[in-house]
Amino acid sequence: MTIKPLGNRVVVELKKQKTTSASGIILSTEEKNEQAMGTIIAIGSGQGSEENIQNLGLSVGNTVLFGKYAGEEVKDDAREDVVYKILKSTEILAIIENN
Repeated sequence: MTIKPLGNRVVVELKKQKTTSASGIILSTEEKNEQAMGTIIAIGSGQGSEENIQNLGLSVGNTVLFGKYAGEEVKDDAREDVVYKILKSTEILAIIENN
């Protein structure tokens, strides 16, 4: 599946959630926190009245943090374990940098 975002939107592939705790306990669906983190896989052209994507310094491959209920969720039919979010640039809260 190929998703091409329009305007000031980005497509983010969500990080997989852990199904076990650090001590090895299996977590139920209710106990897992929804991860609001993922990797940018596509960026729109940055047109429109919202803040321009180029001004935010976003690029493909960045790991970003966003609101738990932000954007629209899209599931990939070919790869059942992959979930994408289509987000407006203003819904991205931070870029995660690993040092």
